[in-house]
Order: sequence, then structure tokens, then C-alpha cells
Amino acid sequence: MKKILIKNKKFRFLLLVQWLLENKKPCKAVDVGGGKGLLAYLLNQNEWEVMVVDPLFQELPLKYTDLNKQKIKIPESEKVNRISKPFIKEMIKDYDLIIGLHAHGVNMKIIKECAEKQRNFVLLPCCVIDEPIILQRDINWLNSLEDYGKSLGLDIKRFELNFKGQNVGIYN
Repeated sequence: MKKILIKNKKFRFLLLVQWLLENKKPCKAVDVGGGKGLLAYLLNQNEWEVMVVDPLFQELPLKYTDLNKQKIKIPESEKVNRISKPFIKEMIKDYDLIIGLHAHGVNMKIIKECAEKQRNFVLLPCCVIDEPIILQRDINWLNSLEDYGKSLGLDIKRFELNFKGQNVGIYN
């Protein structure tokens, strides 16, 4: 996939797909909180095997705008595999990589389970919703996630995508 610099938050998931394609080998992955499944669909088009886990079932969109700002149609026959239930720790045993773009309430659980089951994760959290962490003034939540992973023995690294806002993620 050609690298294009975008400064628009609405392309967040597309920039994450681009980053994954450039930095990770195709593997069996799960997109926790994957919504409509577009991230999974795009990775699956590139030799990945991605499952969506999201408690709310949503159909794959019929079109999207790519990084070149071109409208791309998705054939109605296309589907992504999904589990329409909340994420639970037992789900990671079947996957090599856990992806969390909107993994509300389970980012810490993903980190913990990946440490215990020796799995890899990529998290690009957008906000703190239902996380078992006490937010403290002047303490960055992403730093807290990073420190938590390190406390579990993980080699946590950061990455940055080219848009303004929650554009920094962590991975192991």
C-alpha cells in the first residue's frame, strides 16, 4: 500500500491498516471493537485472516473513501467473520495478534492476556471508556497503559500515525 500522509482523523482506521501492512506480517488476528469490520476487510484483502469481535452487530459498509480520497465500493457479497459478543480473555487463544482501535473497556485486559498467553497486540486507543483504571490529573492514560504492559514484562513500543488527535498507539 502506497504511503500517503493524511492529517484527517476520519482516516484513522485506514492509517492503522497502512501501518499494520508495513510493520506486521499477515497473520491470524482479531479486531476487538471492530464495528462494521472495515479494518478486518481491508487486512483480509492483503492475505491476513482477521475476525471482528464487537457486541453490536453491524454490516460491512457498501463503500468507503480510501487514503487517495477515492470512493471504493465493496461488493454486497463480501462479509467479514465476526463474533457479536463482548470481548472475553478466552478469545485471544486462537489469534497471533490482537488489534484494538475502539476496544473500549478492554485495553488493559488485552495487555494482560497477551502477556499471559504470549500474544502480540496493537492498540490505538481513542478514549478511556469503562477501563479499570483511575484517571488522575496530569497523568497520561496511554502512558499508564504502556507502564502496565511493561510491569507485566512486555516490550512495549509506541507508534504514531499522521493525523491530529489520538494518533499514538502502543504494541509489543
